[in-house]
Amino acid sequence: MAPSNFAGQARVMMQVIYNSDNYYVVEYSDQHAYELVDKRSARGTFFQGDGATKFMQFMRIAVGEDASIEHVDDFLGSFDVLLDRRVVH
Repeated sequence: MAPSNFAGQARVMMQVIYNSDNYYVVEYSDQHAYELVDKRSARGTFFQGDGATKFMQFMRIAVGEDASIEHVDDFLGSFDVLLDRRVVH
């Protein structure tokens, strides 16, 4: 059996940039994208392109105002209406 050839395939670089009991945010730097997941409801959404840029701008503002987990979780809770994808974590 020949070895797998991954030449030409995009490599996905991901990093968890926020993790609390309620939410996590993952950055996909190669795709200029962010994934937001509500752990309680097992639902998430994916921001890419301009949406990702805006999401991160607002995230930085929220953290700059108050970096406590409660405040950041409250901010992320404002996106609950967008969490339209079922996730397994």
